[in-house]
Formats: sequence, C-alpha cells, structure tokens
Amino acid sequence: MKYPLLALTLGTLVLTGCGSEDNKSEAITPPPPPVEKTVSIDEATQINLAVEQFDPDTGTLVFSLTDANQAAIITAKNYDIYYFGFPDKHKSSPNPKAWKRWHVTQNYRCQSKGECSGKLTEVKNGQYQFEIAGLDWQSKDPSGAVSQIKVAIQIYGTQTHNTLKLISVATL
Repeated sequence: MKYPLLALTLGTLVLTGCGSEDNKSEAITPPPPPVEKTVSIDEATQINLAVEQFDPDTGTLVFSLTDANQAAIITAKNYDIYYFGFPDKHKSSPNPKAWKRWHVTQNYRCQSKGECSGKLTEVKNGQYQFEIAGLDWQSKDPSGAVSQIKVAIQIYGTQTHNTLKLISVATL
C-alpha cells in the first residue's frame, strides 16, 4: 500500500517541477543599434544643413548636419546665424516712403577667435540646437508688423562651409 502512495507523490513532484520550468522566460536581448557613420566638422569636405525645428517665441533652432556620404557631422562650433523678420507682403505700409520689402535682422556669430553670441549644443551625432536669449522684434519694429521669420545659417569647418540659404521657418 505504500508503493502506490509513493508513486503518486513522486508523480506529483515530477509534474510540479516540470510545470514550473515552463513558466520561466529567458531574457531576450535586443539587437545592438546600428552603427552611425560620423565625420568631424574639420574632416568634412561638404556640409549639408537641414532645419528640423524652430520655436518662434524663443528663437531656438534645431538642425542637422551631414556630409556628402550622409555621415553625421560632429563637433561643429563655428557659425554665423541670421534671423530675418519680414512684414506681411499683402499689407501696404502707412508710410509712403517705406520700402515694399523691408526687413529687420538679428545676427549671431561664433568664430575660432573671439566670443560667441548664442549657444550651440550638439544634441546627438549630427543634430544641433542653437539657443538665444529670445527674439526681440519689438525693439526694431515697434509697430509689430513682422509676420514671417526666415533664418540663414552658415557652419564653418576647416575645409569647407555650407551654402548660405534663406530658409522660411515661421509665419506669425
């Protein structure tokens, strides 16, 4: 009589032991992220710039830099950045002598020798954020007629710089 009870107990232990192993899950390790190609600003022979974000209240810009092979350009630090404020082209000026296409500007510069105006930060490989104290159109345009903002950004490396283009970033 003890043998059937022993067999039943052993059978229960075996099934219980097997069942608990099925509940264990192996940790799945995700594959490593792809290796991003990078090139230093001083080694780049071509600089491509793309504006990704703009905050019209603060003037903060986010842009990316790549070379001819689409490698992310790192360690950029020398720049000329210009903000242009334009009026609505469909409204006429109350001043008959006013230029039809007037604009106001704010510019920021950082060259190898001298102080930098504004703050350029590399957010991640090839992506940069440029911050200023704030766009102050009111001091140059008390009438508040600025309705469109454009920027021109030029980044300098040892061998080259990007083409300076006027890029529309906001309509107020």
